[in-house]
Amino acid sequence: MRILAIETSTRAAGAAVLFDGKILAESLRESPQSFSETLMPQVEEVIKISGAFENLEAVAISIGPGSFTGLRIGLATAKALAYAWKIKIIGVPTLRALAYNFPGAKVLPLIDAQKNRAYCQLFENFLPLTDLEVKPIDEAVAQAGKLDGKIFLCGDVLHKIKIPLPPNVRLAPPNLKMPRASSVALCAADLKKFDNVMNLEPLYIRRAEAEELWEKRHGSPSER
Repeated sequence: MRILAIETSTRAAGAAVLFDGKILAESLRESPQSFSETLMPQVEEVIKISGAFENLEAVAISIGPGSFTGLRIGLATAKALAYAWKIKIIGVPTLRALAYNFPGAKVLPLIDAQKNRAYCQLFENFLPLTDLEVKPIDEAVAQAGKLDGKIFLCGDVLHKIKIPLPPNVRLAPPNLKMPRASSVALCAADLKKFDNVMNLEPLYIRRAEAEELWEKRHGSPSER
């Protein structure tokens, strides 16, 4: 499959082109600028390098969980491209894409859910072993230590771990710890399914902090 992939679930934005199983180009950029300013130049860059524009079959997008703003920008961009270019769209769960950095291994991706919590889900050889959950970061790490075999931790909250790592738990190396557009592309190719460009939504899990604060000040709909 020939795929343009986009990743915006964390503080780093990325784009990549997968062409029949080969990553032809990838851009990964952490910038103080808004994704709305940097993402399209990255997309244009990987398409130019790969020379694959006329042969693209689908755009794959990381749908979360992750940064609410990043997910909105990424999905809006992917939908606009899929519609304009008349190609398919594939929504890829962010944690599953992260697992694609660790073939044949057990991995526990941890993505920031704020307030010292993380979105987490255990995978082995790309396949989920548990349901997606939100847990305190240290609790997730401690529970990983009770499982059999070596487990890799990856994601954007590794610097927030405060407890000693259990003997069977290892931190991913820097080049593998964050979501990458190339992993989104590889996961999309394996999923072998397409989504409806009009109905695809981000996988938020936890409500935005702004919504929680608004309800504290104004009350929930059931209270009004």
